[in-house]
Amino acid sequence: MLPRRVPAPAGPQHKNPLTEHERSDWSLGPVAMVYAGILALLVICAFVLIAAYPASLPDADRSLRTERPGPRLQTNAAADLARFRADEQKRLDTYYWVDRQKGTVHIPIDAAMKQLVDTGIPGFPKGEP
Repeated sequence: MLPRRVPAPAGPQHKNPLTEHERSDWSLGPVAMVYAGILALLVICAFVLIAAYPASLPDADRSLRTERPGPRLQTNAAADLARFRADEQKRLDTYYWVDRQKGTVHIPIDAAMKQLVDTGIPGFPKGEP
């Protein structure tokens, strides 16, 4: 449906309510001035920062001076696993200080299980023998 045209009167011009503009709109002049002011401020700020810190741009050296390490390849998996298990077993089967100042000592698993059987867990209900 097309909008209905209102015929213009023959005498003095009257305002057409269908084609009137929004009266609360801002005029283009102040909006353009605000945009121009923001643009000018950004340009001025860039030049002020360049003048305030003249050595800030060339002071960073971005050249790569060290070579990256190559991939660490596992050449003998069986020997690595045997060494790892031996280290773990040694840690499990020996006494050593965990924190000497607090008096915390690591004891072997067998000794810890025997001590637990002898003393029990404090606060844990005891079963029938």
